[in-house]
Amino acid sequence: MIKLVIASIALSAPLPDDGSDSAACLLTFDELQARLGDQGFRLLDVRPRPQYDAGHLPGAVWVDAKAVEALAARPGALADREVWQRWIAPLGIGPETEVYVYDANRQKDAARFWWLLSYLGIDEVGLIDGGFPLWQEQGRPVTTEVPTVEPRPFRVQFRRDRHATREEVLRAVEEGSAQVVDARSVAEYVGEQVRSKKGGHVPTACHLEWATLVDEHGRFLPEDAIRPRMKALGLEPGRPVITHCQSGGRASVDAFVLERLGLPAQNYYLGWSDWGNAAGAPVERGGAPDREE
Repeated sequence: MIKLVIASIALSAPLPDDGSDSAACLLTFDELQARLGDQGFRLLDVRPRPQYDAGHLPGAVWVDAKAVEALAARPGALADREVWQRWIAPLGIGPETEVYVYDANRQKDAARFWWLLSYLGIDEVGLIDGGFPLWQEQGRPVTTEVPTVEPRPFRVQFRRDRHATREEVLRAVEEGSAQVVDARSVAEYVGEQVRSKKGGHVPTACHLEWATLVDEHGRFLPEDAIRPRMKALGLEPGRPVITHCQSGGRASVDAFVLERLGLPAQNYYLGWSDWGNAAGAPVERGGAPDREE
């Protein structure tokens, strides 16, 4: 079984013990450092290439995050198995590989890969409690050596329970089948900042800005600080949620946190770049959430 734990930082809370099949696994820095050099262990670095070349975790393989983001945004790409099988093969991931991914962007890039890789069929996916700048600041091992990786075929199996379409979001709004969670900024949510044809938010969507869930080092807030906010928003363990942002990354941070706390989460990956440009998609403006979230 592939164990994928994306390195950039994680929640201090334990996994929910409710029988759910959570994909949101965690590692601490100490746990990661103890595994460096282990056979069958894969680290992925999704920072910009100049940062990788200047220094990275031992054994880490660089992945072009911007290219992957552009690929996922292409029409129909999220349903194209051949495209993703070609992409993942050079990473050398096999059935027995443990994979960890890290960034230097407060979880936003790493969480996108956490979501994407779980969607492609990686069974155990997670994050690490700390991004690269904090790792380096603590004097942990860093190298400039670039590892050699033998490509391996990987059979992509899309996890439909990880991804939501516009039609599914509309159904959630009309039928209450899931709670829609908006991970964008307050300005985007209320319609003050417009990044598509229309500005505002999905009707019934609650606001849980991704940046309020992590500290400046990318470490997630503890469970007891997040659960009261969830309760205030009407989010309850076991109730399905659909997260979204503009184009998938910030929504992945929210999805990770919510899954850690027992809410099965789908990511409406195309998000507002799709909904805000769709002629028939309903939009609400205003309704400013608590700005002290």
